[in-house]
Amino acid sequence: MKKLFVTLFAFTTLSISTNAQDAPAASPQPPARKMMSAEEREAMKVKQEAELVEAFKRADLTDEQQIKARAVLDEARAKGRETNMNQELSMEDKQAKNKEINIKRDAQLMEIMGEPKFKAYQQIRKAQREANAPQAAMPMKN
Repeated sequence: MKKLFVTLFAFTTLSISTNAQDAPAASPQPPARKMMSAEEREAMKVKQEAELVEAFKRADLTDEQQIKARAVLDEARAKGRETNMNQELSMEDKQAKNKEINIKRDAQLMEIMGEPKFKAYQQIRKAQREANAPQAAMPMKN
């Protein structure tokens, strides 16, 4: 009788461990986006506004240039949101449309600021984005 229990226990353990190895691996899914609270969203908006003002000042834009540039940026942001909300477009179409919007925005900003100030503005904004990027998302250098 004792041999029967030991044999059944061994058989059960072996079948469980064999079946456990055959279980499908969990499909890799992107991490869920964290929903921001209203306070976090407001803090992010304030920070973005401060960075934009800093970029304008460091690029040495006049008040008139700042007003015009802000209008262009607001228009591009609205068009981008509209494109992203359009359910009829595929992801590739949305990316292409957003690229067109960005090219038009940059051309308008260059016209408003002039090439030297526009290049300075771009470098400043790039540095700000890199400073705000999460460290895990930074590409590794070989």
